[in-house]
Amino acid sequence: MKDSSLKTTHIGSLPLEDPKKSVELVFENLDIPAWPQLSKIKKESMLLQFNEGLPGFNWDKEKIDTSSPKFEEDMFKFYENYLQIVEENNLELLENFGLSEEVAKGFKAFLSFGEQYKPSIVKGQITGPFTLATALKIETGEIPIFRDDLRDLITKFISIKALAQGIKLKKLAPEVIIFLDEPGLAGFGSSAFITISKNDVITMLNEIATLLKKHNIIPGIHVCANTSWDIVLESEIDILNFDSFNFYEKFVIYDNHIKNFLKKDNKYIAWGVIPTDKEQLEKVELEEVLKKFKNQLKDFSVKIDFSEKEILKKSLFTPACGMGSLTVILAEKGLNLLKAFKNHIAEEV
Repeated sequence: MKDSSLKTTHIGSLPLEDPKKSVELVFENLDIPAWPQLSKIKKESMLLQFNEGLPGFNWDKEKIDTSSPKFEEDMFKFYENYLQIVEENNLELLENFGLSEEVAKGFKAFLSFGEQYKPSIVKGQITGPFTLATALKIETGEIPIFRDDLRDLITKFISIKALAQGIKLKKLAPEVIIFLDEPGLAGFGSSAFITISKNDVITMLNEIATLLKKHNIIPGIHVCANTSWDIVLESEIDILNFDSFNFYEKFVIYDNHIKNFLKKDNKYIAWGVIPTDKEQLEKVELEEVLKKFKNQLKDFSVKIDFSEKEILKKSLFTPACGMGSLTVILAEKGLNLLKAFKNHIAEEV
């Protein structure tokens, strides 16, 4: 990224239902505008929004129906399109995998509004493959991640959906970031997913990240709460976003992995400095946010043996998570705090 340090962006969801107002809020407050997911609208929830075109997906049951007469046919057609896009670079076929206004009102408004601003960099987001493959169910109640064919299908489907979104955003700005939203990774390593290996997850992430990089789209990841951070740090992901307000101590345990990650070119940490928990956000003030981050920065510098200046050059800032479940007033407070935080940090560098 060009001149990327100290830039702010958001995770995706906002509590408004008016796409125009949501987009205006984003452009007013963030250095890297990201299209808003209007999660108060049912079809824009993260487990539904990106399933348009997924073979077998039944919108009424919110499940993958592998018993459907059309499932095999649709899956064959998808893989045919996938190979033409990935191996033959037939990008015209990406039109079949775009976000419609029915599931992403904020996306269309963002593209339209953004033409006036001509941003140099923008961000998109999509539900990550691990989260989708562990949260969806098939008609039998089985979870897709435990079936090799469905895990592969979901990974490749997310790859193409992410690429379609990224190529569309490139018409708006020369640089594009796409975050994989992976709250499900907080459950990795639990007894529920004991048969899923670290390598399985890295393979899923890398398949998507590699395809995006091939088209000069920057792959990032957002994980709520905590996870086995070595998975992300060893993957091809370029931006790691975590809730630093609440989980810094859990993250910094991986100091050697973090150090190796940041030693590489074009790798960034996106600090989730503004809490998005309702009770925390209601009480928090700028002074607390600044004090907490400065203490973390000092500690981080010692742990990974980077100067604070070097760390800041590889740092972005975000809210801790999506803000779709908050009130509009609280979401605005979060974005205002983020903007004020960045201005204070920038003045001190």
